[in-house]
Amino acid sequence: MNLQFIRKVIDNHSQCRHMANMIHCLCNNINTAKVDIAASQGAERAKDVMRVCGTKFNCGQCRVSINARLEEWRAINPALEAAE
Repeated sequence: MNLQFIRKVIDNHSQCRHMANMIHCLCNNINTAKVDIAASQGAERAKDVMRVCGTKFNCGQCRVSINARLEEWRAINPALEAAE
């Protein structure tokens, strides 16, 4: 195997820890941490995340990304959701 290829793969995997800071909504500066906080407060849809963050949709391109993160959050935290 090519050593440069191995280095590139290792470098790409080392970036995974930065995914927690992924920007989902550029217009309103909503990142994964903010989506997770909104989810922990009961947000079930992107519209709910906007309400929790005190913002409104601008271009709307973030809906799919926010909804996908909410699904991931529910899969990671099923006990929190069931407790409500």
